Amino acid sequence: LVLPEVGQDGFESYHHNAAWGQDILKSGRTIGIGSYGRYDEQNDFVETFKIVKSTAAKVVNEKEQSYATIEYKGWKTWGDAIDLASKLTIFNKDRFVKVDLNLSNSISGLCTGIVAIKNIPLKQGISKNKKWAYIATYGNQTETKKDDNLGMAVFYSLESFDKYIKTKSTHTVVFKKTKNVSYYFLGAWSLEPNGLKTEEAFYQDLDQKLEILDKNNQL
Repeated sequence: LVLPEVGQDGFESYHHNAAWGQDILKSGRTIGIGSYGRYDEQNDFVETFKIVKSTAAKVVNEKEQSYATIEYKGWKTWGDAIDLASKLTIFNKDRFVKVDLNLSNSISGLCTGIVAIKNIPLKQGISKNKKWAYIATYGNQTETKKDDNLGMAVFYSLESFDKYIKTKSTHTVVFKKTKNVSYYFLGAWSLEPNGLKTEEAFYQDLDQKLEILDKNNQL
């Protein structure tokens, strides 16, 4: 494993090209792409996992999918602490990730989103039957210093959707008060093998997935 060596020589180095690869997205203190937190409306800020009693993670590899489960005990934002269980699943058929979140009590403000990169516009799409939607960005928003493009998207059910918020650093999808929610996210890099090379191809792919979600309620 290379992980113990990554970012040890000044932290920033894992964004530089290396023998093991490179982290091409710089998300800073945001929720990056598809991660989760709780939107603090009063302070216009996404609260993450600064105060947690314990965290336990497990990775399971299967033939057609792999997933990680993360158990957060005693997650404290405001009000009473709660427990949150997340499951992030990847599939061998495509580049998307499915996220399932289950909480011990219903809370308001549960959210996900995409880091907002300067000068990169946000686009939104809604399915034909208004069951699912996405937020997405596309453009030169990587750390490679190359002439490349990165597309990022989050798909969410409109039944669970409360509102969209643009904070200082994040395009944020806020869910209705809930104990559980599922959504999808993906990243598409123009330089990946068999990648989506153009903005048009990227949004065509998103619209195809939106149509599948509209019909099947899952990818």
